[in-house]
Amino acid sequence: ALFNKGITTREEMDAWLAGVQAHYPNGPRNSEEMALSRVGPHLYDKIFKPYTTKQWNCTPVSLNPSVTGRIPVRNNHDDRYFTDRHQFLPVKGYTDLVRNMLKSSPKIKVLLGVDFTPGDIANFRGTTYYTGPIDRYFEGTHGPLQYRSLVFERRMVRNVPGTKFSASQVNFPSLKYPYTRVVEYKHLLKQKSNHTLLFYEYPSETGEPYYPVPSDANHLLYRQYQQMAQDEGKRRRIHFVGRLANYKYYNMDQAILNALEYFDANSNGSGVRSGRAHIERDKWPEPATARNFSQKPAHSFAA
Repeated sequence: ALFNKGITTREEMDAWLAGVQAHYPNGPRNSEEMALSRVGPHLYDKIFKPYTTKQWNCTPVSLNPSVTGRIPVRNNHDDRYFTDRHQFLPVKGYTDLVRNMLKSSPKIKVLLGVDFTPGDIANFRGTTYYTGPIDRYFEGTHGPLQYRSLVFERRMVRNVPGTKFSASQVNFPSLKYPYTRVVEYKHLLKQKSNHTLLFYEYPSETGEPYYPVPSDANHLLYRQYQQMAQDEGKRRRIHFVGRLANYKYYNMDQAILNALEYFDANSNGSGVRSGRAHIERDKWPEPATARNFSQKPAHSFAA
């Protein structure tokens, strides 16, 4: 129950939210104001503020409104993160998907464990699609952009015929836990085993860059690198694509769509211009059948 309010209907949920939401005449200026405008102070202090602080290593006041603005707020019992009518994963995972794409043509050569510098393409006559950190390409000319990473801890728990957690993913907003969430794959794969495998996720300042940090300072710094990228594109056939090169958070489906649309628009007629629809989740219809109380949640929170 939500703060023992006895809320049971959408109308009651809407009424409660309306009573606690903050209002900003000129719109939310940061992630704190965005969260307060959507869920009010109680849920903000319990979930949004500590989780955001732990994940990004700074307070929500320092972050763009988009950070807390992208988290769905529901007035019903649909426990899914997204409400897309169709949701799926590659049968054998993304690694196998990418591996098959790379094996699909004899013209593709994969080099691993090789450092890249702009000098590597100085004499390259072909087209380059760069998907790494944009500041690294320009060797930090204007200073480093901030990224956040993750450390994954694998834990095998033996003699657990069922599951350890009630959901496939359990989030831990509280700052008393060093990790942000735990994923238990036994839920997802319907495995029959006397053991269960857990992955604990710890936010990190170092490691492989996963998340651009959307602060005003980073945005201004990125704009300088963006101008350099545009100038670089005029001198040689290079395109900056993806989350790290665009310094923008993309979900997996959005990242794939971005790559396809970018190629369609920049392939000089060689691509298939398919008229792919742009993803606008907030305008998509609700699924035909929503989950109910009796189903196991996909996500859960632990205080």
